[in-house]
Amino acid sequence: MPMVLREPEQKQQIYPFACVSISIWFILGHMALPEKIGRYEIKSELGRGGMATVYRAFDPSFDREVAIKVLPREMLHDTQFRSRFEREIKMVAGLEHPAIVPVYDVGNEDGQPYFVMRFMTGGSLSDWIEKGKFSIQETARIIEKIAQGLAYSHKKGIIHRDLKPDNILFDGNNDPFISDFGVAKFTEAAGGLTGSGTIGTPAYMSPEQAQGGNEIDGRSDVYGLGVIIYQMLSGRQPYSADTPMGVVVKHITEPVPEILKVLPDLPPEMDTLIKTSMAKDRNNRYPTTLELARALNMIAFGNDGNITSGGNTGMRTGTFVPPATGPSRSRTGFVVAGMVLFVLLVGFFLLRNQLFPAPLPVSTPTSLPVTLTPTEVSTVVPTETAAAVVVTATELIASPLPFAPACAADVLIPVPDVKVLNKACVKKIPYTSISIPEGAAFESLDSDMSCIVENVSNGRMAISCTGPQLLSYSLKVCQPPAIDNSDINKCSPDSIFDSANQCCLAAPAEDAGCTIFEVDIRGCP
Repeated sequence: MPMVLREPEQKQQIYPFACVSISIWFILGHMALPEKIGRYEIKSELGRGGMATVYRAFDPSFDREVAIKVLPREMLHDTQFRSRFEREIKMVAGLEHPAIVPVYDVGNEDGQPYFVMRFMTGGSLSDWIEKGKFSIQETARIIEKIAQGLAYSHKKGIIHRDLKPDNILFDGNNDPFISDFGVAKFTEAAGGLTGSGTIGTPAYMSPEQAQGGNEIDGRSDVYGLGVIIYQMLSGRQPYSADTPMGVVVKHITEPVPEILKVLPDLPPEMDTLIKTSMAKDRNNRYPTTLELARALNMIAFGNDGNITSGGNTGMRTGTFVPPATGPSRSRTGFVVAGMVLFVLLVGFFLLRNQLFPAPLPVSTPTSLPVTLTPTEVSTVVPTETAAAVVVTATELIASPLPFAPACAADVLIPVPDVKVLNKACVKKIPYTSISIPEGAAFESLDSDMSCIVENVSNGRMAISCTGPQLLSYSLKVCQPPAIDNSDINKCSPDSIFDSANQCCLAAPAEDAGCTIFEVDIRGCP
């Protein structure tokens, strides 16, 4: 609760307390800062993430400032975190590319692993975005270099999986570099760290990564670049929601926003580029980061730019068809052949009566028995002679006029379709995202689990549920049958009209149209 100062004497009582609190925080902060790690003299803390802390330090051997990334001591007992960190050390140390932050040294201080990187003096892309929007040309220049660094890491079998402006850093010459491969994944690894689950940043996460898919490839990084391009040009992220999980759900379910609605002066090709790079189906995206960079350069400069050969990507390029390419010779041949075949078929059908005279058909409209189905009965307006219609006992049960017939015993009110969209950890809080029909009512049957609506799209409603980890909870989802006004008088008061089967159902019980769905809440590391 905010503290409100009303009288002078209150200030005299509160200020000393505030000063003491700040002093304690200041002292504890400096007590926690190590003086040295290896030969490196620690100057300040640059940042602290979920699995590591980064320090600004000085290397006396080479008279230069460096950045040191170490695993916090309180996490050393967690073998999973330590394994992931040690994997990152080996992985990043093996990446040598002009667009990847270089690693200078790797070490171990009292059982605490660390590695030393170049200290980037130009800040992050996040800092630059806060200063204002980018032009298409400025965006293309940065993306061109980042795309080549990613193509190199993809060739090594490494997917970044956490691309965001905070992880794009600049040196003193304003050249961009990729940093923090902490959640990167080897594409050909036979197995991973158990329990690692969905890792990444919700605002930049591809749909397949958000859904916890194991088959993540370089096109997931293409998606992340598409989000970054959108943000560089517009100054904001494409999706927003009240909760991080709500953002994740929108990446999975909502269409790609049209940037032309935000910036109508952009060329239409930019909207196509962003929608292609952020396609929900990765098969519809640019197959590589290089293809995305080339497309952006064509819009910005009218040429491919200084991009190296696509052979550096290690990715297949046959799955993507650029939106503006012309037909090839082989495709043109197929089109011409198809048109000729179509003309021949049309000519054949037009002349078939003259070429092959057929005998006149014999019409026997009254000799065949009439079989009525439930849908056919619905089209008959009840009259005094309607009672003469014979309905089989297996389909409908006769009911007094003028009401529709009663439904068979096996006709039931359908229950709503409930599906799990995603299980993820956001800031160490577990969420399970669930898709239910739009308009359906839901209720947690366990007080420890809470659920909220995150998104409504295409007739479906996405809700996210959270609660204590590693437990299962019951969720009740109901969708009572909707009765159209025109159907109200088709059945007696003790029944309702089933429009799908065109018959009258007995009045449903209280829980009719409901289902109980078990929600599993995963554990977060």
